[in-house]
Amino acid sequence: MRVPFENLSDQSRVWIYASQTPFNPKQTAFISEALTAFTDDWQAHGTPLKASFMISHSQFIVIGVDESHHSPSGCSIDKSVQIIKNIESELGIDLMNRMAVYILKDNMVQTAMPKDLGGLIADHILTPDSQVFDNTITSCKSFRENWIKTAKETWIQRYFKQENV
Repeated sequence: MRVPFENLSDQSRVWIYASQTPFNPKQTAFISEALTAFTDDWQAHGTPLKASFMISHSQFIVIGVDESHHSPSGCSIDKSVQIIKNIESELGIDLMNRMAVYILKDNMVQTAMPKDLGGLIADHILTPDSQVFDNTITSCKSFRENWIKTAKETWIQRYFKQENV
């Protein structure tokens, strides 16, 4: 049973999927339609899940499920991954590349690969205080409070010289 995303409890589990390029309006509409249908009917062993999704910054899909209502099973989680794979296939996009780094600069999302970080740092495009998205978080509370962190608070910090941090 789909609920507004803001109604999910802080303890709700979230999964974040990211695109290296922004969704265009047709892609956004397709994603919204597919995930609305999915979260309306998402179940675990016949019990409806209190779930939601949101599209953020035109590049991120966040799916959440309130585990205090009913926990998703392995099979139901597999179904959520399958809907993401279906979206990827239909739209010709990659939402599961966990290597990409997403940087928020001037209210725009910039995407980089780890091999590019040294150059971005040398050019002062990426600094210890740059805002980056932590797509590894798994709770709604973390999503709301810590999704965007400074680069020095993430694994990226190892790319900065110690004296610069």
